[in-house]
Order: sequence, then structure tokens, then C-alpha cells
Amino acid sequence: MSFMNVGSCAVLGAVRSIIGARGLCRLVLGTLIVVLGACSSLRLAYNNAPELSYFWLDRYVDFDKTQGKRVSAELEQLLRWHRSEELPLIADLLQNAQTLALQTPSGPQLCALNQTVLQRSEAIALRAVPATAAIVTTLSSQQLANLAKSYEKSNRKMREEWRSAQAQGIDNRTLKSLERLEDMYGNLSSTQRRLFQDAMAASGFDSARYFEEVHSRQQITLQTLEKLRNADSATAQAALLPWIKMFSHSANPAYREYQAQVTAQTCQAFAQVHAQTSMAQRRHMADYLKDYEQQVRVLAAQKP
Repeated sequence: MSFMNVGSCAVLGAVRSIIGARGLCRLVLGTLIVVLGACSSLRLAYNNAPELSYFWLDRYVDFDKTQGKRVSAELEQLLRWHRSEELPLIADLLQNAQTLALQTPSGPQLCALNQTVLQRSEAIALRAVPATAAIVTTLSSQQLANLAKSYEKSNRKMREEWRSAQAQGIDNRTLKSLERLEDMYGNLSSTQRRLFQDAMAASGFDSARYFEEVHSRQQITLQTLEKLRNADSATAQAALLPWIKMFSHSANPAYREYQAQVTAQTCQAFAQVHAQTSMAQRRHMADYLKDYEQQVRVLAAQKP
């Protein structure tokens, strides 16, 4: 949840909250890799984000020369905007998270922080709409077929990871969360780990339902992009706005209700384990977040 997302790699959480599972919104939100990158080399990854982003996107679609030039130029512009407008907000978010780290926040407080992360993610996505519209209208049938194959490959990998975690007696969602928690707190005790696992197990998360939603969103993405081939920019932008919203608000009302319940319970799971941490562990988290805040402020101050 929020501490995990914000603390894992500073601005990484702001992107992952919207990207979610592999393949959910690879085409447009793939550009948001400008805030991804290895945590240990955040500044290097961020400053080289346009090149990294282009490489990542091109693997999924295989741009032609004209498209490639346009994508590269738009990624450069997106990074400049993000550096000046979003990084200061993300730094403030990390600063606020440090305060919470030394306290005993409730589940609803963590959900409120997570909602702020989602808002930052959505801001980036919305900023990218005009550029995305200009590009998706030029995609060929073959490029959409490439994207569909990439989804299939990504889904297979995702399922393999989940099966591997299950073989260890834990679901992949909880396993990844524990790894990130130990990044932030340092080592967790066996009691703390068990408390978190039990709380996550009680969250009501259903992996089969999750995979079904992932597949549904991928199909909607492919259908949307197919309809937008050769469309004018205004039509494309109008279609992309609700499409982007879908990744934080499912098109399926029943899934939206389910997701809200799981999110609330997951926030509670993080609150429960945090309540059982020592002051030393909380200071470790606060220092962890402070380090990323400082890195983000340095990035924000740099000239593009």
C-alpha cells in the first residue's frame, strides 16, 4: 500500500499504483517509466528515462522510424514537465510519509496516502494524453498484434511468478510486499511476518478474479487502440480519457466494489504490522524515506 509504494523506490509507487499488473496499460502508461528505475540508482535512471522508456515501449509495439522520433521527443517533453511540476509534489509526499512512519497510522490514514499517490499517477497519465493520442492513431494492425503477443508473454510470466510464490506457501502479492517492507524497516521478526501474512490473507484478495480483470483491461486496451487507428486527434483524446480512468476505476462495477474492499483491508494489514514495529524500525523507515526525498529534491533542482 502507501508506505510500500512510496518507500519502495520513491516515485516508483506513483507509477505502480496505476500500472498495477503487467500489461494493464503498457502503451500509454509505459511512458511513465520516467519515474521508474532501480532504487539504488534513482537519479541516473530518472535522467536517462526517455531513452529507457523508449526502449521499453518499443519492445511492446516496435515503432517505425517516424513514430520513434515522435515518441522520443514526447518522452523528453514529459520528463521536463515531470521534473518541474511533479517532483516537488512527490518530495512533499515522501516528507509527509516520514511523519507517518514515526507514528501509528490507521488503515484509513494509509489509504488516504495511497489515494494521494494515485492522484500523482493520474496527473502524469493525463498529461501524456495529447502525445499518446497523436501516436496511437498511427499504429498499424501488426503493431497491435505485437502488443497482444506482449500481453500474452507478460501474463505467462506473471502466472509463473504467482505459482512460484504459492509453492513457497505464500501468495505473490504478500511475498513482494514483505520484501519491500524489509527494505524499509530492516529485518522483520517472524511474529511480524506472520502477522502481516495473516492480515493479507484476510484481505479477501482473489488472484483468479485479479487475473480476469487484467485480461479484461488488456482486451479493452486492444479494442480501444484498434478503433483509434487513423482517427483524428480530438477523437483519440476523448477516447483515451475514460480509458485511462479505467485503470484506477474498473469498468466493472462489481470489481470496483471488490477492489475498494480489498484495498481497505490491505491498508489495514499494513497498519497492523506497522503498529507492531519498534521505534528503531520506524526510524529506519523514516530515514529510508528521507533518503529518497533528498534524491527527488536534487532531481527537481537539476536543469533539464
